[in-house]
Amino acid sequence: MGASAWSYAVPYQEDLQAALNGLRERVFTEDEYYREEGVESLAELMDSGRLAEEGAHSVLDVVTVVHCAVDEEDHGDVRVVEGAEVAELFGTGRPSLDAVRAAEEQGGGDIDFPPSFRGSGCCTITYGPEGAPDGLYFWGITGD
Repeated sequence: MGASAWSYAVPYQEDLQAALNGLRERVFTEDEYYREEGVESLAELMDSGRLAEEGAHSVLDVVTVVHCAVDEEDHGDVRVVEGAEVAELFGTGRPSLDAVRAAEEQGGGDIDFPPSFRGSGCCTITYGPEGAPDGLYFWGITGD
């Protein structure tokens, strides 16, 4: 089936892991596929091993937010893009959601745009017109 790129914007919250957990729950709830297969909760899906076999081609395939250097994340990790890397990727240290989406679109075929391998993702804080955090943007590449 191949790899799939995915991305989601969510409202800002300081606890990035809680934001990822909430996003994963929301995506599971909105996706009828697994319930049709008899899986009633995200926890059940995680315990079933089905994601390891086929992947969901979505944020369901990643589980842990990590702060680490580029290319040090593991399968299933969402690496936080922060510091100098934010300015390098998005042209500013406080990118808007539109700036992040534009950079992702431009970098889609570029091997240097994170994440650099399947089975992982990234996230960054997005900022509103007043310069305050207003969202989180999660993106990645997963699948079989």
